[in-house]
Amino acid sequence: MSRDLADEDIYVSRGGMIPVRWTAPEALLHKQYSTASDVWSYGCVLYEIWSLGHKPFESTQIRTILQLVSKGYRLPPPSGCPKKIYNLMIDTWHPDSSSRPQPRDVLKGLLGNVEQVLAIPPEDVPADSQAAVLGAPLDRASRLYQDLQNTYTV
Repeated sequence: MSRDLADEDIYVSRGGMIPVRWTAPEALLHKQYSTASDVWSYGCVLYEIWSLGHKPFESTQIRTILQLVSKGYRLPPPSGCPKKIYNLMIDTWHPDSSSRPQPRDVLKGLLGNVEQVLAIPPEDVPADSQAAVLGAPLDRASRLYQDLQNTYTV
């Protein structure tokens, strides 16, 4: 599914199967793929990594995903996901494709001070301390980083 975009900034698909759970809205709606849509997908891969293999929107029907994303809904952080990592996910899921970070910026976000990147600030841990435990049930972290979860809510 990858394409060499060296001569173009956007690739327009002519059809075929699309991995909806990982695909940027502009690619789903207009079949336009770009570096920005790749960055969106990478945010979904980060979600998979930190959720220890759960699919994005795992319990959501395919036809509902685009509606939710269009209204600003973003996946909540997986349990144990540090705030800086979740913030990076949220940035990759910006509704305006031109406002998403460039791949080099994503890399910079991952290469910061390890203690800072991987820390969960105590003030962000809700009453349910399992939210800060990697591998705990995903719903335990649903209230973690509420400010970030609602960044794009319409």
